[in-house]
Amino acid sequence: MPSKSLPPAAFFNALLTLVSIEQDTEIAETALLLSSAHPTTLSRAGLAILNLATESVKTGLGGRTVVELVLDSAVVAKGSKGELSEHGIRTGDIVRVGEMPKGSSKKKEVAELTGKGVEGVVVRVGERAVWVALGKDGSGGDDVEGVPDGKLWV
Repeated sequence: MPSKSLPPAAFFNALLTLVSIEQDTEIAETALLLSSAHPTTLSRAGLAILNLATESVKTGLGGRTVVELVLDSAVVAKGSKGELSEHGIRTGDIVRVGEMPKGSSKKKEVAELTGKGVEGVVVRVGERAVWVALGKDGSGGDDVEGVPDGKLWV
């Protein structure tokens, strides 16, 4: 019995529709997770890296600002190489670099910090650092001023 095949244009249109649906679903899931979960919970799930500090800020390809994030020296144990904890962040992931909520922060303060920070794209992931190319701000310049000081999380 001969098999039916779709013409290439119909196949690719169907594929594009399905990929678009999958992308929309993942965006909705991620937004829900980020709005409802504490950074510590996200870190345990491999979706965040906590206790980071800015090591360096350089200009990357296309004039983008690239921020190198390493573990904060206050949390690196003696004799340790400062390696990042296990995580699922990879090159090409869109991330938000934000300020870590303090341990004594109330839920309202944590919620306020969750929406703040600067978005960027992970350009490199190493054992001891993550490099993030920052997005452009509304005026067309890099959003480097949006990177908070202190302990950060991705």
